[in-house]
Amino acid sequence: MGKCSVHILLEDIVRERRRNHRFNLQGRVQLDLGGKHFEFPAADISVSGVGVMLDVAVLGAKPAGEVGICTIESPDLAATVEAYVSVMRIRRVGHQHLVGLRFESINDEQLQIIRAYEDLLAGRRDKSGHSPAAH
Repeated sequence: MGKCSVHILLEDIVRERRRNHRFNLQGRVQLDLGGKHFEFPAADISVSGVGVMLDVAVLGAKPAGEVGICTIESPDLAATVEAYVSVMRIRRVGHQHLVGLRFESINDEQLQIIRAYEDLLAGRRDKSGHSPAAH
């Protein structure tokens, strides 16, 4: 197997990891985690979770795996979304960190709000030929 084959195989594996497309989201996320209350700017959203931008030190040394309650507010969403989340991934983006919060428990009504936002963006993409997806 040559280098090109390995590269293509790895690319396919990385692509497979993401089950749901993320869509850019303007708004704020309030997070109750470890007895503390935080508020961060939203970065993106999908039916499986939400991304927030922050200084990782705000959450403490090793927040991955911690579970809390998040409230997502955005003028782009039909209503506020609330869910139990866990801290999944932390990735450096410039001087900040993109923290992925995975929905651990979210009801169908809340998921429908997110799906409606995704459908709206998909409709815009179809008309313009460009994708509004974040990743």
